[in-house]
Amino acid sequence: MANLKDIKRRIVSVKNTQKITHAMRLVSSAKFARANQAVIAARPYNDGFERMVDKIVAVAGDTPARLTEKRGQHKKQLLVLVSTDRGLCGGLNSGLFKAASRFVKEQAEAGITFDTVAWGRRAGMFSRKVKWNLLLEREKVTDKPKYALAKQLAEQVVTMYLDGAYDGVQIAFVEYKSALSQVPTVKQVLPVLPKVTSKPTESSAHILIEPVVSEILEPALARLIVAQTFRILLEATASEHAARMTAMDSATKNAKEVVRKLTLQYNRGRQAAITRELIEITSGAQAV
Repeated sequence: MANLKDIKRRIVSVKNTQKITHAMRLVSSAKFARANQAVIAARPYNDGFERMVDKIVAVAGDTPARLTEKRGQHKKQLLVLVSTDRGLCGGLNSGLFKAASRFVKEQAEAGITFDTVAWGRRAGMFSRKVKWNLLLEREKVTDKPKYALAKQLAEQVVTMYLDGAYDGVQIAFVEYKSALSQVPTVKQVLPVLPKVTSKPTESSAHILIEPVVSEILEPALARLIVAQTFRILLEATASEHAARMTAMDSATKNAKEVVRKLTLQYNRGRQAAITRELIEITSGAQAV
C-alpha cells in the first residue's frame, strides 16, 4: 500500500507541474503574438533604411568614414552575445552558444582573438563558464525591447569600436524565422559592409545630398547600427517566446502522458491489492 501512496503522490506532483507548464505556455503565447507582430513590422523599415544607406555610400564614393574603414593593425574583435535571461526555452540558448563557440574557434585558427559583451543573463553565465574575456554584461535587453535601449546599447558598442581597440564587432543572436524555426546567427555589424561598391551607379547618380555627403554619411551609418541593433533585439525576443511556447507545449503533453501511465500503474496495483485481500479473506473462511 505504501507503493500505491508513492504513485499517487507522483501523480499529484506531475499534475501540478502540468498546470505550471500549461500556464507558462499561455503566457508565452500572448507574449509571442506581440513579439511576432513587432518583428514583422520592423523588418521593412530596417531593410528600407539599409537600402537608403547603401545609396548614400554609393554617392559618397571615396569619402572616408570611420564606421566603414577596414582595419588590420591587430587581429582582435568584439563579440556581442545576445541570449535570454531565463531558461525553459528548449535548445534556444544552447544552439546559440554552440554557433558562437564554433565561430570563435574558427576565427582563433586565423589568429583572431575576442572580447565578449553579454546581452542577457545566460550569455554572461556561458561566457564565464568557458572563460571568455567578458567586458560588460547587461540583463533584460529582450524584455520588451525599446528603440531607446537599442540606441544606448549600439552607441556603447560603437564607442568601443571607435576607440581603436577592435578590428570589428560581431553580434551572435537567434534569428526568428517562424514559431517552429529559430536560427543561431553571427552577423558583422562593424565595420559596416555596404551591399554596393564605392563607385556611384546609374541608380544613385541622380541623388542629390545637401549640404554635403560627408556630413550625412557618418550619422546615417550610426543610425543604421542602431536600427540593426533594434531589429536584433526584436528577433531575439520573438525567438525566445516562440521557443518557450513550443517547449512548454511539449512539456504539458509529456506530463499528460506521464499521468496516464502512472494512473494505469496505480489502478493495476490497487486491483492487485484488492484481489490479494479477497484471497486472504476467502482462505481464512475456508480454514474455519
